[in-house]
Amino acid sequence: MNWSPQEYRENLNHPKAERQFANDLEAMGKCDACVIVLPCGRSAHTEAGWLAGTGCQTLVYIPERQEPELMYKLFDNICCSIEEVLVALEK
Repeated sequence: MNWSPQEYRENLNHPKAERQFANDLEAMGKCDACVIVLPCGRSAHTEAGWLAGTGCQTLVYIPERQEPELMYKLFDNICCSIEEVLVALEK
């Protein structure tokens, strides 16, 4: 979007944005685990960080070369294959 920072902030209070945020937060509260698949966007990173902070099992799946990120050490596991993801989720 070509919104200014102020418009961006204001539009977060739009009823549609409020409703979708509530839906997303409710779904996140029901998660047993979180797997972010790289590359992914800001929202996925924010959600994964929030879930990790609640104690939810959180994994990073890196199927291809990515820029290194030290903060992924906050998560429970860094997986390089689907097999590793499945094994980690069985724990």
